[in-house]
Amino acid sequence: MSVRKRKLEYAFGLYLNADGRRVFDKDGAEILEALEEYGSIAAAAKKLEISYKFTWNYLVGMTKSLHQPIVVTRRGTTQFARRKGGGGTTLTPVARVLLKQFRGTELFMQRILSRRGSPTTATTVSNANRKATS
Repeated sequence: MSVRKRKLEYAFGLYLNADGRRVFDKDGAEILEALEEYGSIAAAAKKLEISYKFTWNYLVGMTKSLHQPIVVTRRGTTQFARRKGGGGTTLTPVARVLLKQFRGTELFMQRILSRRGSPTTATTVSNANRKATS
């Protein structure tokens, strides 16, 4: 009988919690990175293939949980305004630090797990147990 070996690897989910509630995670980091790159909530949402409403609600939730603004929005002008120009969104300094620290912590954890190596497969453990009890 042939036993198919499975590749096992460690994975983790990193979350930032405030008062026991999740505030920020990998999805939030991707949202902030897309906002930084595109300067627009709509463009960031489109790039990430998520809705504008989800993106907006995520940012509002972060702002409420952290009691600090995460983004600064600039509203676009109408066709009747004296000055024309589009709106935009930029990250606050707090958001930039949060993103940098989150990605740094994520990298740190990945390095630790990569040094640990692959976990032992169930087949290997099973064979080791058989030998030990023989």
